[in-house]
Amino acid sequence: MKLLKYFFIFFLISCTKKYTTVEEYSNYPVKYAKTQISYPNKDFSITIPKNWEWKIEDYHNKNILLAIDIGKTDSITKYTRIMSIVKYKSFENNTDLELEYKSLLKNNGKTIEYPKAIESGKTKLLKYDSYFIHTKSENENSLESIFFIVKSKEKGVFYQLYAGCQIKDDLKTNMSMMIKCLESFEHN
Repeated sequence: MKLLKYFFIFFLISCTKKYTTVEEYSNYPVKYAKTQISYPNKDFSITIPKNWEWKIEDYHNKNILLAIDIGKTDSITKYTRIMSIVKYKSFENNTDLELEYKSLLKNNGKTIEYPKAIESGKTKLLKYDSYFIHTKSENENSLESIFFIVKSKEKGVFYQLYAGCQIKDDLKTNMSMMIKCLESFEHN
């Protein structure tokens, strides 16, 4: 009987989640120097780590209205931490935030670039109504990523706020820092 009890306890411990939740990242204390940036047309602003670089991206896609990448590559390990903000017209002509989230979620996990979600749903972490999708890849360059979907003031237009970090790269600290940055996002 004791053996069965120990097996049951071992089973419960081994079945626990093997990732940090988005909310846990948000609540994890991390200190870093910050600076605020704005997209050149003042469409949005965000606080980023002070020593990180950012640049405007052009994805050559008619649905992507504007995009910015923010990142830092470690000179020793070559690990990259990246955030991006993309403002886009819904690819499925959605005008409702929840429908856009469901469209993105149904395509999640179908390719290597978009691994299966480990958690997702509505969140109150941002200043706006938003949904999130949290993914984790399982390969030699394992990457954990979280992106938020926020509705813009324009009909059928949304923002995707992305944070991604290699799992071997002080994941909890770096992801927590990036989530705190994304929480500072404000659109006009």
